[in-house]
Amino acid sequence: MRDLIFKHVLQASVKYDNINVNSIVGKIIAEKPEYKNFIQDLIKQTQEIIEEVNKLSIEERQKHLERFSQFVKKEVKKEYELSNVKGKVVMRFAPNPSGAMSIGHSRQAIWNDFFVKKYKGTFILRFDDTDPKIKFPEKKFYEWYKEDMEYLNIKIDKTVRQSSRLNIYYKYAEELINREKAYVCTCKEFNKNCPCRKLDYERNLKRWKDMFHKYKEGEAVLRIKTDINHPNPAIRDWIAFRIVNKPKHPYSKNKVWPLLNFASAIDDHDLKVTHILRGIDLKSSVERQNYIYEYFEWKYPETIYTGKLFFKDIKSKSEIKELIKQKKIDGWDDVRLGTIGALYRRGIKAEAIRKFILGLGINRNDIKVDINKLYAFNKEIIDKEANRYFVVFNPSKIKIQGFKPIKVKVPLHPDKKTGSREFTCKNEFYVQDKIYKEELYRFMHLFNFKDGRFTSKDLDKGAKLIHWLPVSKNLVNVEVIMDDNSVIKGLGENNLRKVKVDEIIQMERNFFARLEEKRKDKFIFIYSHR
Repeated sequence: MRDLIFKHVLQASVKYDNINVNSIVGKIIAEKPEYKNFIQDLIKQTQEIIEEVNKLSIEERQKHLERFSQFVKKEVKKEYELSNVKGKVVMRFAPNPSGAMSIGHSRQAIWNDFFVKKYKGTFILRFDDTDPKIKFPEKKFYEWYKEDMEYLNIKIDKTVRQSSRLNIYYKYAEELINREKAYVCTCKEFNKNCPCRKLDYERNLKRWKDMFHKYKEGEAVLRIKTDINHPNPAIRDWIAFRIVNKPKHPYSKNKVWPLLNFASAIDDHDLKVTHILRGIDLKSSVERQNYIYEYFEWKYPETIYTGKLFFKDIKSKSEIKELIKQKKIDGWDDVRLGTIGALYRRGIKAEAIRKFILGLGINRNDIKVDINKLYAFNKEIIDKEANRYFVVFNPSKIKIQGFKPIKVKVPLHPDKKTGSREFTCKNEFYVQDKIYKEELYRFMHLFNFKDGRFTSKDLDKGAKLIHWLPVSKNLVNVEVIMDDNSVIKGLGENNLRKVKVDEIIQMERNFFARLEEKRKDKFIFIYSHR
């Protein structure tokens, strides 16, 4: 109720100077007719929230309003197209399997999938796993990426692992050496007057073979000949291959490894990729790779550049690795992280992630993203599905005088016909709200009381709505792992025993949560969002 009031008050506040209580209440009743049963509480809360919102600046109101996406003014939907589509579209998503997929990584995967489905093309998952020294891959991440992509409803037509294609890269490297477009450099520091650059192809071919047997790590690299006077030093005779003496790789212990720009350039041609989504920060990669395409007289794929997504408080891959090493987080799916595994644990639906990512659009501008927008998309989905249950945190016991024991039925969901829960109520209850003397309260779906005495079953004017649990031996011990990894404890109604692992529920007047584990002594939930 509070969320619904807050939405309507915020919406009115950015349009009008004065907010009419009756107008807000009318709109809420039109949307949720069942709230007529709590009209006095609705009016009281509306007045309180109007006072809160009046204290906010216009900027603060707009920021809060963004959380309620269904009330944000919708822009005209932009149709995204690929340019120069001729024949079958082939696109690739190329992660480095040195960590788990994050919400940021998912952007390229989801947009590639969007275009492939739009044009009935082919989606290639290509693991860029040729750095066995710094960003070395681990076996588990190959499978995790596939699982996460399946969760995100991304259909993979072909999977390629670069580490299994080393001989293909070696073949193209030798051809470039023979064409005198690549050479082996043994200089400690590269400069314009590098003597290695002037050696003939026969000498360079011998040096190339020596990289596999004679030279050690750091003693020789293979360079691609480019413009030696290029204004960008990173483009000048860039390194295509290096030696790694003790590669940290689960699939290959080869000594000579291609760098990303070489392997990627060859793969995009060999795999007939037609369109590439690439971060704007990798624009120089195209310039490097174009030299190879010119030397082989290939046509470079169409390239679409995207800006970066910046999320507040979301850890990078290297930060996560360090935190795991220091045992400061539980793993790649720790609830404090922005990995797909962590979001799954929190009950964030794949549909919400896709809507969120596609809703951000695709352009070259960097975007600062509020993760609460993702939760707003998720709430739209799960609010229609999640059954409601009572859970009381930090429970305190109260006794109600003058109340006769009854059995009461409470709906599992306010809008859909999914059945009801039944409670046997005597005169002792658990509550989590602090109970004040001379304050009038109403137990949801039950009765009113004041100063510990039953007053009526009808809704009295000004009664404060609270939830409750009847004191019983059949209650369930509940623990919820919150989004900061803290744990809160409480008691839940007996009907929670029917909830299945992975099911998302709403703990009424608290938040949404996903059931992760059922134990004999307690049920463990993961907090989703409010």
